[in-house]
Amino acid sequence: MVESKAAEFYGLDKTPIEVEIEHAGQIVKVSMTNKSLYTNVSIKKTGYVEVMPGQLIRYNFTGIANNSTTALESFYWRDTLPVKAVRLEKIYTGTWNTPGNYKIVYRTNLSGDTWRTLADNLSTSKNYVLDASPAALGLAANEYVTEFMAAFGIVPSNFRQVEAPRVDCKVLSKLTGGTQFVNTSDAGGVYNGQWIMATSRWVTRVYAPSKPLPRTGY
Repeated sequence: MVESKAAEFYGLDKTPIEVEIEHAGQIVKVSMTNKSLYTNVSIKKTGYVEVMPGQLIRYNFTGIANNSTTALESFYWRDTLPVKAVRLEKIYTGTWNTPGNYKIVYRTNLSGDTWRTLADNLSTSKNYVLDASPAALGLAANEYVTEFMAAFGIVPSNFRQVEAPRVDCKVLSKLTGGTQFVNTSDAGGVYNGQWIMATSRWVTRVYAPSKPLPRTGY
């Protein structure tokens, strides 16, 4: 006999138990130990505190991990871009502590709910630099990436980044001084049909130096 189902947030006891039935209808009591499960994921994103219009901004990601004591399904990390302020340029995928493959997908302002594939069959042991600029992706003149996601599928307990992922974006030149924009990232996975998620945000302020007043002469 092997336990087939445990209470919510408790792990299965997969130890086989031998039971001897002496007659039909006999009730036999057995005991099994179910250890409690801990579910948690994490992500932290940092970037520049202040930027000027037209410059590059870099976001760094740390602590992306499945901290649970159990595997999670559909594990991902995602970055939702502040599209009124920046355009995506490059993705540095980072590396991960468990052998496997994953893919990077993205959405645009014109793709609706459809995810497009940027890169597939990526190795968790290699740090890739992916050109995600509008030109490289072949986007229309009025099209831009709104979010991208790394999709890993099933990951074990303690799955986490080794080399940190990062992202380069171009700040729009039309922004005015004093403007603020927020970049939001999240990570998550599914356990027993429930999403376990974490979110991180970073606020950046636009600095635009004042233009000198025109000089007048006599």
